[in-house]
Amino acid sequence: MSAKEENHLPYFAILFFLTCIVGFTMQCASKKSFVKLVTKEKETGLLYLVRPDHTSLSIWDYECLISRYPDKFSSSIKPTPIFKIELENASLGYIRLPEGTYRLDVIGKEDTTKVFQIKNGEEKYFELKIFSETKLSRSELTFKEFNKESALTEILSTPTFTESRFESVQMPIE
Repeated sequence: MSAKEENHLPYFAILFFLTCIVGFTMQCASKKSFVKLVTKEKETGLLYLVRPDHTSLSIWDYECLISRYPDKFSSSIKPTPIFKIELENASLGYIRLPEGTYRLDVIGKEDTTKVFQIKNGEEKYFELKIFSETKLSRSELTFKEFNKESALTEILSTPTFTESRFESVQMPIE
């Protein structure tokens, strides 16, 4: 082996190692594709949170938080965080919630809040809408309620829609 080939050997080893790490990570982080809507139940409400496919705005993932208000809504009462979900481009999540008043937020974006009520047997669909007026401006986020037909149209028009899971954020009781 020449001296020139020996100088490149560590770079090839590092490149091979990084390729293996990325491949392993991508295999472990497999995404579940959207298959069908779940059926509603009489004892709970059903919330769908959809992030449409917007290729130009797909760089960032957004973590959303669902909090529950005790009894009735009041702006003076701080709701209790109960679930979070990370939404990537072209993804959705769904969760069954007991009847009540809830707040939906994007973590780190104080101006993106939606307060809503859900009743037993009801289905709600919210879209995380991302606006960007120019390529250099910061994105504006909002939650927009839309109907089942619009949600299905959005989901089915994109062949790579993935399903994200809600995770509990409540502290365990000891």
